[in-house]
Amino acid sequence: MSRSKGYVDADYLDLAARVMQPLKRRTYELMQLKPGQRILDLGCGPGIDTVALAESVGPAGEVHGVDHDAAMVTEANRRAEAAGLAARVSHRQADASALPWSDGFFDASRSERVLQHLLDSEKAFAEMVRVTRSGGRVVVLDGDWATFTIASDEVELERRLVRFHAERMINNPYSGRKLGGMFKSLGLQDVHVEGQPVIVTDYALARRVSRLDEIEQEALKAGVFDESDSLHWRASLQRAAALGGFFSSVNGVTVSGRKQ
Repeated sequence: MSRSKGYVDADYLDLAARVMQPLKRRTYELMQLKPGQRILDLGCGPGIDTVALAESVGPAGEVHGVDHDAAMVTEANRRAEAAGLAARVSHRQADASALPWSDGFFDASRSERVLQHLLDSEKAFAEMVRVTRSGGRVVVLDGDWATFTIASDEVELERRLVRFHAERMINNPYSGRKLGGMFKSLGLQDVHVEGQPVIVTDYALARRVSRLDEIEQEALKAGVFDESDSLHWRASLQRAAALGGFFSSVNGVTVSGRKQ
């Protein structure tokens, strides 16, 4: 939840939510929610998931969101109020590595595409586990950016760019592959690991949701691309799009477990 790398605004998160919807729904299922429960969304952004999760816990339940960004928290609370849910859906600003709740406060906790942006993801994950009660569910969805691929006949340029993106623009780019080990290291039980590719075949949408403009600009600044590379790269994507063959993909990894 740091702005140093990977920061995006609420409009971007609304767009990404459309692409991520199947994976989001799966995290909800894995939380095994029941009416009346109290749940946490770590890295809640503008409240996309907290508002959606309110239905699962019902009028007697509570949904709490936390985010480092005060503007996101303000927007999330505005959306909860607009949805008529302010009495049971709330958001607050806090550090993911020092959550302001007592041990075992929540029946279930989730995070989505958050740990990949943190410098100390292990501490944030440990905090999620701490504030979840014994027997409660913990669910994390994150990316493995080594799997990011964009179909292009400029293969060497594509590999250079996606590696630059992973290693220079994301704090914890291989978070997804580490999640299972993190769950087991903290003693969670019934650990379940699954993966699903997020595929985008619309070039205009991919430019926005994959932040290609920003990646290409940063690659130019860093000397990873020069102007000629950039021209060849963009031309290759435009050719693919014109033929209806544009393709991009990255693997999402979802891990769930039960706290002892």
